Amino acid sequence: MKYFAPVCALGLILAACASKPAPEKPVEALAGRDYFVMYVKPILETQCLRCHQGANPPAGLSLVQRSGAYAPRKRDRAFIVPGDPDASLLLRAVSREGTHPLTMPRLDITLTDDDIGALHEWIEDGAYWPDNPDGFLQPRYNIENP
Repeated sequence: MKYFAPVCALGLILAACASKPAPEKPVEALAGRDYFVMYVKPILETQCLRCHQGANPPAGLSLVQRSGAYAPRKRDRAFIVPGDPDASLLLRAVSREGTHPLTMPRLDITLTDDDIGALHEWIEDGAYWPDNPDGFLQPRYNIENP
């Protein structure tokens, strides 16, 4: 009889813990490799790398590798602040109210609301950018705008 109460209490604790969902791993669970490769990489390669590469990219932002986007700026925040889209200069620039020219007719570059939404979600979910061949970007042209 004296072991009944502790065993019951342990059973209740285990049952309560089992009913709670396991915490999600930040970044990997929400914006892992697949999200980057399927949604973010194509936007960066078809829309951004035409200008944001080379020795003197606009605003000093080279998107060829992740280090250029995550590096803190001298007097400002980084272009990409994982988990904080509002603090990310990249997203602030390309938003509809931002300072980046969203339509550049000379280059046929147009960021859609879906593109901006995908970038926002990616940054909000941790901005996972793989440090392997999946994360290396090459400029490419989208089919509609060669």
